[in-house]
Parts: sequence; C-alpha cells; structure tokens
Amino acid sequence: MKKQKEYRTQLHFLLEIFTWLFMGSSFCVAIYGISTLPNKIATHFNIHGLPDGYGSPCSLLIFPIIMTICLAIISLVIHVIEPEHWNLPFKVKKENKVFVYKDMITMVLLIELEIAVFTFYIEIKSYYQSATGILAMTGIFLLLLTLSIIVMCRRAYKHNKR
Repeated sequence: MKKQKEYRTQLHFLLEIFTWLFMGSSFCVAIYGISTLPNKIATHFNIHGLPDGYGSPCSLLIFPIIMTICLAIISLVIHVIEPEHWNLPFKVKKENKVFVYKDMITMVLLIELEIAVFTFYIEIKSYYQSATGILAMTGIFLLLLTLSIIVMCRRAYKHNKR
C-alpha cells in the first residue's frame, strides 16, 4: 500500500470526495422522494418521455444502491491493487511509471465522478417524475466517459514515451 501513495495526488483525493458527495446527494434525493412523493410513481419512461412503468417511491433507492456498489468495487480496486498489476494498453517504462500510473488513477477517478454525477441527475429527474432530457444527458455522459478514457490513455502514453 505504501507504493500507492507515490501515485496519489491531491486531485485524486478531491475527485474521490466529489464522487461520494454526489452519491450521498443521490441517496438524499431518493430518501426525500420516499417521504414526499405519492404511493405510486412512474419508474420507467418510453422513448417519447411518457411513463410506462409504475412502482413505489422506494424504487428511487435502486439506482443509487446499484451504482454505489459498482463505485465501491472500482474504488476498492484503485486502493488495494497496485497500478503495476493493472492491464494497460502499453508496456510501462520503469522511469516513467509514476507519471503513467498517476494518469491512469486520474482516469478511473474521473469515470467514477462522471458516474456519480449521472446517478445524481437521474435521481433528480426521477424525483420530478420527468424523462425530458434524459436521452441527451445519456449521450453526454457516454461522450464524457469516452473522452476521459481517450484523453487520459493518450496522456499516459505520452508520459511513457519520454
């Protein structure tokens, strides 16, 4: 675990804090919705934004619970498994490993934050019983995930070529 510290930065700490703040906020929205929404709410919407599935307000907890489990697993991996054991698309030069692994940790934490923000957005839309904008936001979310992966992998690759 000592090796991990040389790859961790203050930015990593902040990204992780914001990730868990957004996840906590998602739970707050869900819990607030359980106490304020009627007994039957829309839980699914069709492509036109019209409700086509109904359930209890308790269903607002399902998405944050699933995403918290996923993020906890990812977080566990970046805190327990040394980056030297990660599968990268190129061989890391020993002299550049600190820069490369910092970039890879940044990428994973950016992905975690993007997932947390998306989860929060979906919870707010679910609370307001609205599907407007979800398709566009899903596209933006996927675009940001893709950009994070491409940009950080390219950055790590460049750091490795020095």
